[in-house]
Amino acid sequence: MGMPTGIDLIGNNAALQEHWIKRFIAIIVDAIILAVITIVLNALFLGALFALGLWWSFIYGIVWVLYSTLLEGSSMRATLGKKVMNLQVVAIDGAMTIEKALIRNLSKVHPLFVLVDWVIGIATQGDPRQRYLDRLARTSVTRVDANAYIEEQFRQMQYVPPHPTPPPAGAWGQPAPAQPQPTTQATMTPPTTPQSPPAGGWPGQAAPPAGGQWPAHKWDESGNLVPQMRYCTACGGQLVQRGDGRLTCVRCGAVY
Repeated sequence: MGMPTGIDLIGNNAALQEHWIKRFIAIIVDAIILAVITIVLNALFLGALFALGLWWSFIYGIVWVLYSTLLEGSSMRATLGKKVMNLQVVAIDGAMTIEKALIRNLSKVHPLFVLVDWVIGIATQGDPRQRYLDRLARTSVTRVDANAYIEEQFRQMQYVPPHPTPPPAGAWGQPAPAQPQPTTQATMTPPTTPQSPPAGGWPGQAAPPAGGQWPAHKWDESGNLVPQMRYCTACGGQLVQRGDGRLTCVRCGAVY
């Protein structure tokens, strides 16, 4: 069975459905704002824009590209519509830049291109929150409200294997024995009672620095991670506690 596409994931995930509803409302808000801007520009040029016929839609698209690029590439990280819906554009690796914002918004030069960009994104494998140009720009759109942890958990499930696998024989520089080795009294070690873990750590591991503690995660009866209502102010990622007592963002690595 192949990997699920974005359509499969969205159809079975209420959080992703809510995400795209928010995105749709944000587009409507931005479209109204851009319509007002286009009407004003048309008035300034004495009706020259609308006199171009169907070509005026490309003028509208250029305004849309500039509007989205400047706002999403700035410290706002969002258009006005996304801001209203508590959404933010983030870079998957590195900092969000004007160049990344421009790449992800190039399809907005015409509504038909945006539709194709969106269809390719959700019809293929990958993060279902990304359009195709988002994958080229290495960007995504995420929530920054109180339910942002839902999408953060989804992002972690996409890229972190659920079960660690043991290293292959010889991975530590020692070849695996060809046959069982004889056990002698010299190689046997006396049985010992299991050591209780030191305060704040595992057996054989040093205790955390004074004033700090290991991250404490809790799971509910269904096995789901209990949300921690702490989020990064830069990208909306979830904050977890480090061994030194400070908080770090699991998405961008910022330390608080």
